Amino acid sequence: MPCPYAMKPKIVLVITDQETNAQLAKLGVGLLELRVDLFKSRAPDHVARQIAHRRKLGIPLLLTVRNQKKEGALKEFSDAAKWEILEQFIPAVDWVDVELSSPLCAKVVALARKAGAKVVVSAHDFRQTPHRLDGILKKALSTRADMVKIAAWARSSGDILRLLEFTLHNKKHPLVTMSLGPWGAVSRLLLPLAGSRWVYTFLGTPKAPGQVDIHTLQSHLKLYFK
Repeated sequence: MPCPYAMKPKIVLVITDQETNAQLAKLGVGLLELRVDLFKSRAPDHVARQIAHRRKLGIPLLLTVRNQKKEGALKEFSDAAKWEILEQFIPAVDWVDVELSSPLCAKVVALARKAGAKVVVSAHDFRQTPHRLDGILKKALSTRADMVKIAAWARSSGDILRLLEFTLHNKKHPLVTMSLGPWGAVSRLLLPLAGSRWVYTFLGTPKAPGQVDIHTLQSHLKLYFK
């Protein structure tokens, strides 16, 4: 039976430059996250071609470039190299993601405002679920974020319950929450019921620990949302 009080979450499909448009066209997702740091090349011409190619799908694009391990990057590279990508391509997308702890955060928000793009301000913790979640949310909202994303490692069901309670308490805010790690799959199905606005998923290979593949996710979400 559909949940009578929860808002249906937007499905964000995380992609690289390996998926084909034919694979993506009929999946019914609300946003495509372009993980440029996972592209086979970060060269400007390659990134530009990928953005133009994905534009053909008519699905809003979220530009994400992870460059530090603490924010989920597989390979580390400089903030200067990251900024070169963001500065050039923020005007070409609908959304951009920037880490709250990044020294680029204020610059990214300012450029996005100028370019007419919206901003996801993210906070990742790959060690634990922080106890001061409200403080993280308050700081992220102070950046003028359009969406706040909090992703934290869950060591137990108690961590998921704490994130659930936090999400319920703050569902009036533009907030996305998720647990990382072996417990993460549970959170991807549970937290949208508590008010998490978006849920991230993948096609093929997971892009973060705890993600649920798109077909499994959609089959479960249909049970709770019209």
